[in-house]
Amino acid sequence: MKTLTKLITGTLLVSSTVFAQPSAPAGTASGGGASAGGEVDISVGQKPTLTVDEMTSQARQYQQSMTQVLQRVQVLQETARKQKDIIKLNCVSDKLVQAKVNASIADQAMTALQENIAKADEGGRTHEFTRLTIINQKVLVLGAEAENCIGEDLTFVGATRIDVEVDPNIPNSDPTQPGIPVAAVERPPAASTYR
Repeated sequence: MKTLTKLITGTLLVSSTVFAQPSAPAGTASGGGASAGGEVDISVGQKPTLTVDEMTSQARQYQQSMTQVLQRVQVLQETARKQKDIIKLNCVSDKLVQAKVNASIADQAMTALQENIAKADEGGRTHEFTRLTIINQKVLVLGAEAENCIGEDLTFVGATRIDVEVDPNIPNSDPTQPGIPVAAVERPPAASTYR
């Protein structure tokens, strides 16, 4: 589970995109403003690789994934409540609150994505899709952390059972407890028949 958390966190860090403002051409004023005679280009320099339909489809998949994580964390919260373990319950409840906040932000980003698609705003569409991607990854990490709070792993299949087979060739006696030695007692012959 720790490996999964590290993998998701690493993916989050690697996949987040940084949009930089292009440098001002020579002769323009620095400081983010326009010079008296020139304009500043604030367009996004990166073109999206997904079509509008692919973005919409992927965004819906993100929302479904986040909903599944929220449902799983709620089940974990009930498990902690039934166990009456306040530490686990507080930990899971904290992750649930954070996941709900991120899901709410994802809903806003989805609405903004649809508005930008309707307006044919490519930069806004790319920005909102990037937000959705990052929020989805955050919710997945929160779900993994909630699993860690309870101490359950995604591969948990049941309680541990131990079966022991004893080789029939092993003696039943304990070799660490030696028995009492039996000395052979022979009576000596009578010394004399005289009485």
